[in-house]
Amino acid sequence: MRVFCRFIVMLGAALIHVAPAQQLIFPGLVGQQLLDSLVQAYKPATVLSYTAARNFMYTVLDNHDDSLTCVYTGFTAYLDPNAPDPIQAALAAGINNEHTWPQSLGATGNARADLHHLFPARADVNSDRGNLPFAEIPDPQTDRWYRLNSQQTAIPTQFIDEYSELDLNLNFEPREDHKGNVARAIFYFYTMYQDQADPSFFLVQKENLRGWNVFDPPDAAELSRTDLIAGQQEGKPNPFVLDTTLVRRAYFQITGLAGSLPAAPTPANFILHPNFPNPFNPQTRIVFELLHAAEVELAIFDLAGRLLRTLLSGALPAGLHEAGWDSRDARGNLLPSGVYLYRLRIFDASGRGESGQETRKMVLIR
Repeated sequence: MRVFCRFIVMLGAALIHVAPAQQLIFPGLVGQQLLDSLVQAYKPATVLSYTAARNFMYTVLDNHDDSLTCVYTGFTAYLDPNAPDPIQAALAAGINNEHTWPQSLGATGNARADLHHLFPARADVNSDRGNLPFAEIPDPQTDRWYRLNSQQTAIPTQFIDEYSELDLNLNFEPREDHKGNVARAIFYFYTMYQDQADPSFFLVQKENLRGWNVFDPPDAAELSRTDLIAGQQEGKPNPFVLDTTLVRRAYFQITGLAGSLPAAPTPANFILHPNFPNPFNPQTRIVFELLHAAEVELAIFDLAGRLLRTLLSGALPAGLHEAGWDSRDARGNLLPSGVYLYRLRIFDASGRGESGQETRKMVLIR
């Protein structure tokens, strides 16, 4: 388990993360109605054969400069562009096909060859992951660490974000830059193939995947990849890549979640996500979305309502924003274990009138 650090810059005492603008798919729908609409609009009736899908992945989709890169380790292997059998050539180089949703848990039929959840991976790492669910693994519990063409049992002393982790026979944690991709692949699969997917496999990792979707948003490469796949699957991309709000709207209630305070429905001009991780020690991240540019204030309180620290105060553009909290108060003192509150307030353009607010709980464990 590591702290996400991609695309984050320092702003005062907090961290801010602004993601590229996305399209909003079926903006008026939530829950089952949204899921039904996604299946109707984005589930392909036909896909490539499993052999053709892997050939396309190895020679076009994930082939860059005649090379394939393992999504879990960053290991890159040369693939002869003139090889008569790309699948065997990749295997000879130590690369095979990872089913993000395991075949043994429902990836059969069309789902087996649906490219939206298939990725190149080091064959040995793919085998070690097997059909384990994805999770955040505490570093002391990690049995194996994988990076490039090696593995080790000791906690890495450098480049730790570039390692995937295995908690033997329990969980697998992908490297940081692939976590969002994993989340969106899993949510896609369970949405499109729910009638054949093992529900317990989805439910055990659902909360972690929600956090990964928020904290590792799609980059240009992921957007390009889903477009290329759409060209082979009836013009249908992965909608969870195009619109990251689908995860929340389809699978999670906006209010009434464990960890949130009873409140009126979230105002339409912003969305405050649960902090991640939660519980935490000593750092956590708070993410919110602004549908329009606004003046904001993000602050930390104790259960008595005393202000402990203001993380953000000022104007921000529309988009996804992130603030990090290191469990210190405004004086720099470390706070004890306990339940704390974080509150997001949104003001009108003048900065004087409040147009909305939401408060959530978080748990610090020393």
